[in-house]
This record gives sequence, C-alpha cells and structure tokens, in this order.
Amino acid sequence: MKILAVIAGRKNGNGEILTKAALMRAEELGAEVKMINLHDYTIKPCSGCESCTVKFTQKGEAPECVYKNKDDMDLIMKEWLAADGILVTVPAYSFMSAGIYRVFTDRFLAYEPNFHKQVGNQAFFRHRVGAIIGNGGSTHSWMSLTLESVNITLLSQDIKVVDQVMVNRAPRPGQVLLDEDLLNRAAHVGENLVIGIKNYENVTFLGDEKLGWCPNCHSNVLSLGEPLWNEAGFIIECPICHCGGDLEKDENGKWKFVIEQDGHRKSMLNGNGAKDHFFEIQDTMKKYFDNIGIIEKKCKKYTDYKPATIKK
Repeated sequence: MKILAVIAGRKNGNGEILTKAALMRAEELGAEVKMINLHDYTIKPCSGCESCTVKFTQKGEAPECVYKNKDDMDLIMKEWLAADGILVTVPAYSFMSAGIYRVFTDRFLAYEPNFHKQVGNQAFFRHRVGAIIGNGGSTHSWMSLTLESVNITLLSQDIKVVDQVMVNRAPRPGQVLLDEDLLNRAAHVGENLVIGIKNYENVTFLGDEKLGWCPNCHSNVLSLGEPLWNEAGFIIECPICHCGGDLEKDENGKWKFVIEQDGHRKSMLNGNGAKDHFFEIQDTMKKYFDNIGIIEKKCKKYTDYKPATIKK
C-alpha cells in the first residue's frame, strides 16, 4: 500500500506540515509513504506540440512526450503511477493552485491512463485514490478555485478523489500549528486515503458531504451547459467531473444541483468522459490532417508578420 505526496509549496511551510500530519497517520495504518516537493525538480513546461496526442489518435500508439528523459517528469511519474494513493498539497496563488503544480499537470496528457488504455497499454490499468489539501492566507473567496483546479487534474489521471480540504487564513510558515483541529483534519486525510485504497471498489467521498455544489465531486463551481462535440449537452454542467443536470429548490427553498438520469454519460468519475475525449481529439485531429495543405498555405500570412517585441 503505497502513498505518494506531491507538494507545490514552500519548504517547511504550512502545506508541508499538513502533508506530514497526513502521512504520519497513513504510516501508522500500514502505508508506505513518500513525499516530494516540486520545487526540487526540473519540469519543462508543455510546448503544446501535441506529438503525444498525434501518436495515440492517428497512429494507435501509446502517447509519449517529446521531453521524455530530458527533465524530471518521468522520474516523478514513475512513482506517481506506481502509487496506490496520491496526496496533492498546494498553496493558493491568484485564486487557484500554485503555477508550479499547473506546469507539472500540463504535462499529464502523455501519461493519461484513459488514453493509454485505448491503445491497450497494460501498465496504465491501475486503480488509485487521491486526496487534496489546499492552503492559503485568506478566506475561501480568495482561494475559490484551488481545490477544483487540483481535483480536475486527478480525475484526468483516473484517480478517485476520496477527500479534499481547504485550510484558510494561515499565511505564514507554521501558522497552522496554532490550530490542533487543522492538524487532526490533515491526519484524517491520510486515514481516508488508506480507507480508500483498501476499499477502492465501494468507497465514495469520505470528506465533508456538504462541500460544494456537485454531489459527485463536491466542486463548488457550476457552468451553464454548452453544446458538446457530439451532442447538445446539459442545462447545467459541473466543469470538474462533467456530470450534467439542472438547479432545483429543495424543501427548504434552497437551490441544489441535481444530476439528471443520464447525467453521468460524460462523467470523469466513471471513465466515460475521458474515453469520450479520446474520440473527440481523434475527430478534431482528422479535420486538421484532411486540410493540412490549406492550413499551411494560409499560415504564411501570419508567420511572415513580425510585430515588435521586447529585446533582452
């Protein structure tokens, strides 16, 4: 039973303290734990070349990044993919997870399990659970997309998120140590990871059931539905787990998000959404390759245009 913790915050900061509280509890329950801080590694930003998506949609081959063996991404992902549980701890910067974590997850496409499954790569047929700890110096309104921005990256990795918690109003290193309840809550995250690993098939969300609008992923954001690539879509959609439904009032007159009968058909929680996205990318890429001559001819106007820039 292996758990990997990935931290995107400062050394010896609140996030690291909370992470260690979770790992200590997980270790007490028999887990083998490892912890890394992304600041200790070199991760090149995704260049957007899409060579990984071309490989699996056009050639039927397992996706692979052009930066393979050129930075530390493979080193981290080897441990990530071997773990039974993943704990991600991120500070909130500009309302969402720190940029270093987003640089890391921008490279996920080449390692996305659901895409590897479509081309029969057996190494990626693995069940994992995850948990999230967010932390920051203000109230939720100033960290409003932190949990959601991490949650969606774990769902794309076919990881079932069993717990998530946001620690507010603790800006300075070690400030969380003033609140024993926060440390106990972090320890409970580690405990829930172990429970999730041991009971993967039946486990559901073990965190605060009142967290967020969505009854599935507990995201606190919703979006108006828009047409999807192959259907009309939903009236209201959870932009994190991609379930769809509508808003209804409960018996107390309060609004709630109710998922429609077939509202899980694009869900990231059951694999339907990621599989559908595989075929969406394939369909979209076909249009490009069918019209590559036209595109190249029209591109000249824009490649020849050289606006002023900032000189170093």
